[in-house]
Amino acid sequence: MRGRPVYVVQRNDSVLDAVRYMTEYQTGAVPVLVEGDVVGIISERDVMTRVVAQGLDPHSTKVGEVMTKKVAVLGEDCTCKDALAIMEQLRIRHLPVMAGKRLVGCVSIRELREAEVQAKKTEIEFLDDYIERMEEASWG
Repeated sequence: MRGRPVYVVQRNDSVLDAVRYMTEYQTGAVPVLVEGDVVGIISERDVMTRVVAQGLDPHSTKVGEVMTKKVAVLGEDCTCKDALAIMEQLRIRHLPVMAGKRLVGCVSIRELREAEVQAKKTEIEFLDDYIERMEEASWG
């Protein structure tokens, strides 16, 4: 997840602007900042349940009115396995990543699952190569 831009919105942005931003950058959730501090997160689910289903106007509704205010975060040294466990326990799909008090990214459960699959593929390739070398050594 390193090397990607950090996408964020501000609490006073309209929900419509936040949704357009999320659509443009193809992300399902973005942290909400006030003066550089993470004060919430807004997700597609928040928009659907707190704006669309309630009949609110996304143009006039502010992100701060409908965002999730209690935000779990990851430390930058958190493992993929630990991050997945947190997401499953809390039943969430996105987590901001912090280096101290500084936001350095946001990961999704999809990205973590893809990284997990890639790690397993690499492990299988390594084991296949090892077995092949051992078989060649025993015949040779």
